[in-house]
Amino acid sequence: MGIEDFAAPERTNMHRLTLRAGLYRAFPQALAESGVSWGECYHADFGDGVLVLVPADYPKAVFSELVPSALAASLAEHNRSSQPSERIRLRLVLHAGEVSYDAHGTTGCALVHAFRLLNSGVLKKAMAYSGGDLALIASAWYREEIIRHSPLSRPDRYHPVVVQEKETTARAWIRIVGPDESRHGGPWRDDRALG
Repeated sequence: MGIEDFAAPERTNMHRLTLRAGLYRAFPQALAESGVSWGECYHADFGDGVLVLVPADYPKAVFSELVPSALAASLAEHNRSSQPSERIRLRLVLHAGEVSYDAHGTTGCALVHAFRLLNSGVLKKAMAYSGGDLALIASAWYREEIIRHSPLSRPDRYHPVVVQEKETTARAWIRIVGPDESRHGGPWRDDRALG
């Protein structure tokens, strides 16, 4: 996950520390409310965001059914009491796959794919267009295998896109969680991704 415009010139280092503190409060809280223990997850800090890998014994549907609303509520709580430069708008990717660990951290095709989706221009456009605090992007696999079969995941709120990032061209699905969630896409939506 990554914080939108973390390096914006109007943000000072003090603002960035507040953003990071808010993120590290909001996400573990959202996981706990969804029945997932932060302490059981692998996490690596990236300055403007964090990589969180959840043990395979947790049901994957939890991350599309429960975590989005819990996280949106945690972000809204943080943002209500923060000045504009300290408000968090967050991009989050939902994907699953094999990960390899070594003494330095993690690697694997699944991680490469997840980061391409997270850093894609289409997700950044969707976030900029929306008024929500949370933009989710689900890989085609995650949408097909998990979200589509789960009414609680709100599959009707995900919109198809084509991600073109570095060497990756892939279908994905975006959901904006927030007050304008009922909007059906925006200029970033690409119905060709359905074909």
